[in-house]
Amino acid sequence: MTHRPIGIGVIGLGNSGWYYHAQGTLERSEDFDLVAVSARRPQRTAAGARRFGTRGHDDWRDLVADDAVEVVVVATPHHLHAPMTLAALAAGKHVVVEKPMAATVAEAEAMQQAAEEHGRLLTVFQNRRWEPSFQIIREMVAAGEIGELWRCEERRMHRGPYTVAGTDRAHAGTEPAAWAHTLEGGGGVAQLIAPHLVDHQLLLHGGLPRTVAATMHRYPEDAVEHYADIRLVWGGGVESRVEVFRECDVDLPKWSVMGSRGTIVVNDFDAVRLVRGGEEVEVRSGLAPLQACDDFYAQLARAVRDGAAPPVDPRGAADVVRVLEAARLSAAADGAPHRP
Repeated sequence: MTHRPIGIGVIGLGNSGWYYHAQGTLERSEDFDLVAVSARRPQRTAAGARRFGTRGHDDWRDLVADDAVEVVVVATPHHLHAPMTLAALAAGKHVVVEKPMAATVAEAEAMQQAAEEHGRLLTVFQNRRWEPSFQIIREMVAAGEIGELWRCEERRMHRGPYTVAGTDRAHAGTEPAAWAHTLEGGGGVAQLIAPHLVDHQLLLHGGLPRTVAATMHRYPEDAVEHYADIRLVWGGGVESRVEVFRECDVDLPKWSVMGSRGTIVVNDFDAVRLVRGGEEVEVRSGLAPLQACDDFYAQLARAVRDGAAPPVDPRGAADVVRVLEAARLSAAADGAPHRP
């Protein structure tokens, strides 16, 4: 059976909106028709409309009101996620919102409530759930390859400030993305990068941790942290550690997943190693990191058309926000544990 494409519009044409959503999947999707785009600057809106052969709305509210738009993608700075999502849901649109779902737990809960009240689908672009390395780790843990999981460490190391998009790829511009380095915009590595890692940990461990403890470091000249160390305690001696660096001069292991009969190590995204007794017993190589996510949008199409489960349950995405909020409270209290 042939389906007509679902009309979709993208608000925000920066790193994510342009490269991950519009160019990464939507412009070549058979399931979706990219019918409208909107950016903060009119010249960027015009450039996006030309590049993707679609309508450009200088005011995002006009995109939300566009009758051809059935699904709205909110790919904007974090402090705009909630107001734009609420407006789109009230207009009868389904919504994909970038991670983190919201700046606060209260906003995330309001967004979920609005989706229920308006009978619309709400999902969150936690695209790195589909990273090949993470998929393999989940598979190995579920299959008991390392025995009983008791500790998990996950890290991301970057080489400098969060920059604007370049002319041909994401994060390749020379200027810092101003909003990402402000408290008001929801900046700092705990909000920019840690949502992916926290989401991974919640999926691996099956829900919220008992407690969250965190430390964060901020340079005196900065408004937001450049480093975050988040500890999650699940009970029974099981712990996770999430570390995110804005600048790091060395490559630390991306993953160390420790069990009673083995350890999974990911030094970089191209290979997953299973080690037992100091010997490498399995290597899955030739992997790559993920940015755009066709699988996410394929599942979204099924959810919109057939009522299938959304690619990311907003309740799980809201739990990510709960952990991040607890981490900030802990860091403000010198690392004292908080319940999410």
